This record gives sequence, C-alpha cells and structure tokens, in this order.
Amino acid sequence: MYEIGNTKIISLIDKSRPIGYSDDSVATLRKIIRTTGARALPIIDKNTGNFIGIIDRGDILIVSSTKTNAIASSIVKELPIELNPDIKIIDALELMFKYDKWELPIIENKKYIGLFSISDIVRFLFNNAKDYLKSLKAEDYMTKDPIVVSPDDPISKIWKKMVELKYAGLPVANEKQKLVGIITQFDLIKKGYTRVHFESESGIVKTTKVKDAMTYTVIYGYPWSTLYEISIPMVKKDYGRIPIVSSENDKKVIGIIDREDLAKIIIRGD
Repeated sequence: MYEIGNTKIISLIDKSRPIGYSDDSVATLRKIIRTTGARALPIIDKNTGNFIGIIDRGDILIVSSTKTNAIASSIVKELPIELNPDIKIIDALELMFKYDKWELPIIENKKYIGLFSISDIVRFLFNNAKDYLKSLKAEDYMTKDPIVVSPDDPISKIWKKMVELKYAGLPVANEKQKLVGIITQFDLIKKGYTRVHFESESGIVKTTKVKDAMTYTVIYGYPWSTLYEISIPMVKKDYGRIPIVSSENDKKVIGIIDREDLAKIIIRGD
C-alpha cells in the first residue's frame, strides 16, 4: 500500500468529469447530474475562470421546485479544503476523512484543475492492487447491521434519514428482511423529486413510497466475497455501495461496503 498511498492524485483524476458555471440555472445543473450521474459539480466563475465551490446531489434535492430559476452561485458551497496537484493519495485521503468530503477540487492559482473523488481511489486500487484486494474478505471491512428501509416507507422519511446520517443510499428490504432493492439520492433526482425532506408526510409525499423510486436490480455480495469482487460494480457501474447478504437463499442484509471502506485500507496500511 505504500507505493499506492504515495502516488500523486493528479495522475488519478478523471478529466472528463462535468463542471457547472456560476450563472447556470439549477434546472441545468440537475439535468447535468441526471444525465451524467455526477455526484458533485465543481462550479466555475464564467468571467474569471476561478473555482467558486461545489454543488452535489444533496444540494440539488434541497432546492424547492418553486425555486428552479435559481442559479448556481446562489446555492454553491465553499469547501473547507482544496487540494494542490502535487498532494499524495494518502494525504488527500486523510483530509477527506477529516472533513467528511468525498469529492475535493484540485486548485492551482485559483484555477480549477480537476475533481479528486473517492471513486478515483477505488478505481486505482482495482487497477493496481488486484491480487491484494482478492486476499481481503468483505466480512472484515463491511459495516455490520446497516440501516435498512422498507419499500412502503414514505420518500420524505427516507430523505430525512439520508440527511441526518449523511448517507447517499440505503438498502431496501421486505417484511422478511430480504433485500429487494436500493434507494439513493440519484434515484430521487432521476424521478424529479425536489426538497422532499421539507414536504409534509401528511401531504402529497405520503403517497410517494420508496418502492416508487428505488432501484430494484441490486448487486450484492456475501461475507466471503473478496474486496476485488466488491469493487467490480463500483468501478464498472459507478456504484457507491454494495449490500452484503447472509446467503443467496434468504438474502438478509447483514452488512454494507461503500467506497470509503475500500479506501480505508490505504490509511490502515494493511
């Protein structure tokens, strides 16, 4: 892990990631996220070319449907930390965990260079530490007994839970605790929801259930799955988390592994 941890982040970034501009409408930003699957959009000042901040999926969902004419500069967030192009993976990763931020901009002389994401680390591990990932088991790295939601839970309730716990997605299980799908922020954006956490559960959202927005085709792993097997859908399909089930027969959710869990092996120096 030493060699991987000491790799400069500039060599990892995906330069094709989309950006937004300060005068883009929220509707435009929502469309970019919906069509590209981006988790976060760096916002650039169109006049100066300077980096302003970041807007993520959660920010887009918070905006009320009555404020869709708002522009990026009115909702953009300044970040507590920016990265320089020469920083190493291990140092960038420690900052990510310290500030609980999984996408950080690379800035040089106030100019945006690229977006460094936790998914870049997972992809780098996948491509450069295959044998090592094959030697590690999911049960040793997963979060055990994760929060699971029901298909009949109201969307507003689930959104509040996502905000409170800072979760971007949650497994969905039926009354027998069998995994039946997953619900994510991206699912909500694709369905066109806005500011769902402010809506009253006694109002229209009460009739909108998790089952109306969830993804039914879900990839899962087992306690004995290797981290390499877990990382395949993360890299190939850009999934942020993989539920872990007890067996193929009952599919009871007993754990979950996300991108951060994989990245932690660099910090742990396993």
